[in-house]
Amino acid sequence: MRYETFIGKRYLFSPRQDRSISVITWISIGGVALGVVALIVSTSVMNGFRTNLRNAVTGSLPHVTIFAWDDAMGNYSELQKRLMHHPDVKSVAPYIFKQALLTGRKKPKGALLRGIDPQQEKDVTRIASYLREEVYGFTPSPEKQKKISARLLQRLSYPEARTNRIKDGIILGAKLARQLEVNLGESVKLISSEHRLTPIGDVPRIKKLEVIGIFESGISGYDEVLAFIDYRLLQKIYRMQNNITGLGVRIGDPENAPDVADKLNEISEGYIVGNWADENKSIFHVMKLEKIGLFLILSSIIVVAAFNIISSLIMLVLEKSREIAILKAIGAKDSGIRRIFFFQGLVIGSLGTIGGVLVGLSICWALMSFDIIDIPPGVYPGGNRIPVLIDWFDVALATAASFTICILVTLYPSYKASRLNPVDPLRYE
Repeated sequence: MRYETFIGKRYLFSPRQDRSISVITWISIGGVALGVVALIVSTSVMNGFRTNLRNAVTGSLPHVTIFAWDDAMGNYSELQKRLMHHPDVKSVAPYIFKQALLTGRKKPKGALLRGIDPQQEKDVTRIASYLREEVYGFTPSPEKQKKISARLLQRLSYPEARTNRIKDGIILGAKLARQLEVNLGESVKLISSEHRLTPIGDVPRIKKLEVIGIFESGISGYDEVLAFIDYRLLQKIYRMQNNITGLGVRIGDPENAPDVADKLNEISEGYIVGNWADENKSIFHVMKLEKIGLFLILSSIIVVAAFNIISSLIMLVLEKSREIAILKAIGAKDSGIRRIFFFQGLVIGSLGTIGGVLVGLSICWALMSFDIIDIPPGVYPGGNRIPVLIDWFDVALATAASFTICILVTLYPSYKASRLNPVDPLRYE
């Protein structure tokens, strides 16, 4: 064992006359640990939220859309076949987007109608995972959810309703249903922008629909405006003949949506090609900036704790000035003196960092495993539990940042100790 390490360990762990130095040391360790815990937990929660938000977005809407601005995509079957032959494409389904007013018990509320093919849509989006039979109810088990979604999608089918001579159905977003104050089995009126000529003039077309289900993605912007209806019924209401708005496409990896969209643009016959990433770029960009800002702010906790390390080491230098003088008198070099105090700062930083990592990961595990904090429905997408996703790169980054800060703050006290004149402490003995 080198003498620098031996002496450093004795200075750090041996009982001292001045207990204030020991208190400051433990405060420093605790401060560093607290900063690391805050970094790991906060970044993990933000990662979980981003992942849940991405899953909700890519589950509610297609990964790639090919559409016409004037809702005039007519003979689309050939294009659909060509898209299905593309290696990145997993499934394709038609859709229609229309704006309308919906009325329930309350005043009319604007809604974005998404006309879908109930049989094909479940292959393009994860709509089957978000269908409920009550507003903000408990998330059913996977087996029950599968049965619920199959029943609701079959009931939504326009040909099915015609065959059984029952009311045409509509599926409302959870917040939209609450704002309209309607429950399952009740009716809403759809007031379209399509007019019809009557003896008293042009009046909007009105269609009475039965609320057959609830759509709950967890994204407030979607659950507040989206309503699902069979696209063939929308074609009839809006007199669209056989035209649709566009085709929704599901690909293998949603993260590759921009690149795949560029490839599909070459075979889209002049139609507009969009993707979920570009359409929601601002949201995820803001979340990325928030994560960076949060990382920098919470790193300040470690910086504050690091100043305690400086104070502890400087006080230790003053306390051990006589021993330092003796070491120099018997031939210890300045570099050896620096290593003694550098070792102590490194130990303090290591204990705080490792302890913070262990506690932070334990808190993340607890949040993932238990319902410690319940979140009201509709706040976070993906359930009523705080989303947590441990990114080991973020853990490594927090660890490296903590080590780096702790190492940097030990340089000055170490340098101060090495520059101590051995004559001064011994002169007054």
